[in-house]
Amino acid sequence: MDSKLNFLKEKGFDIDMGLSYLGDEGMYIEILTDFKNNFVNQMNDIKQKFESKDWPNYVILVHALKSNCKTLGIMSLADLAYNHEMKGKENDINYIYEHVNELFTKANEIYAIIDAFLKM
Repeated sequence: MDSKLNFLKEKGFDIDMGLSYLGDEGMYIEILTDFKNNFVNQMNDIKQKFESKDWPNYVILVHALKSNCKTLGIMSLADLAYNHEMKGKENDINYIYEHVNELFTKANEIYAIIDAFLKM
């Protein structure tokens, strides 16, 4: 494995999972770059749906976040997004309110890691 990818592994990314979905390191980095380039807009959309209490579309957006993260092996954020997706489907809005800051805090951490990686 590329020593550069070890940086992500050390930060908790499941690189082996990501490579199993995407095939090789070049494709992984290309998809990770696309993910980062769209990440701010994706999180802003989630925030907007949360603030407007548009729960059906909130669920759709956190589902997409979960899927994107899982494909890249970013399981810490994928798991949080999954919890929001499931609780949204169960209409457990209290859970979403109680844990939304955790979701956005983790998203910011992940963004910073990816940004640092892509600048290496």
